[in-house]
Amino acid sequence: MARTVEKLPALAREPRRRLPRDIPRFLLLCVLAMIFLTPIYWMISTSLKPESDTIAQPVQWIPARPTLENYREILASPDGNILRWTWNSVVMAFGYTFVSVTLCVLAAYPLARMRFWGREAWFWFVLSSMMVPGIVTLIPLYIMMIQLNWIDTYHALIWPGVAQAFGVFMLRQFFLGIPRELEEAARMDGANSLQVLRHVILPLSVPALVTLGVFSFMASWNNYVWPLFVVHGDMQTLPVGITLFSSRYVTDYGKLMAGTAIAALPVLVAYLFAQRYLVQGIALTGMKD
Repeated sequence: MARTVEKLPALAREPRRRLPRDIPRFLLLCVLAMIFLTPIYWMISTSLKPESDTIAQPVQWIPARPTLENYREILASPDGNILRWTWNSVVMAFGYTFVSVTLCVLAAYPLARMRFWGREAWFWFVLSSMMVPGIVTLIPLYIMMIQLNWIDTYHALIWPGVAQAFGVFMLRQFFLGIPRELEEAARMDGANSLQVLRHVILPLSVPALVTLGVFSFMASWNNYVWPLFVVHGDMQTLPVGITLFSSRYVTDYGKLMAGTAIAALPVLVAYLFAQRYLVQGIALTGMKD
């Protein structure tokens, strides 16, 4: 007991020894945070300015006459239905995320937990597809959408690209880190492969599933090129629709930044709610038992 008491002052002095080393790290993180947050602040600040103030000199970092008029105008704009565009983006992002995560789970589980001839070859074949640029498949996929009569439908926004190699790779690496003893115990109780996947693997893989879900949601929500080709009019998505506030000759910066702020809000909310799982999913992926 006496030895423990004697060690207490030394333990109490430990944080003080680390203090000089932590201060530069803290200052560096503050500087990096300011660099990353400055564009977001500028977007919100510009969206709250009258149009005359968005191009005023000198630059106004703080709106001199803050107003919500830009948000009111884009919501009531006759040039486009931003609420419909937002709904289209929501349907596309959630539909794509659900289908993509489901397919990745069904592909990653046998590649990680089952033994069959050619398993490694199939895994490397899936990985090799990541080297194909997405722009290469743009025209073939567009022709396929025309033949299926899916132009200007949600099918064209959701189904192409749902089989993503990155998701299969990420989940496979996470599944490899789950102890095989749990799976063997479930099989001794009479569980088949789907039951093992549902009751053993998936409950232990929540961080990886949430991480992949957020990545898929962000990729679909921010997708611009593909919706630009396959949907038009009221079927446009939000990233495509807000470009109407910018043309070759005139750019309405206030309305453009207001639309961009609305488009960025769902992704920001998704990240804030899922950040704990994101850290766990990325940190534990690739660890093996």
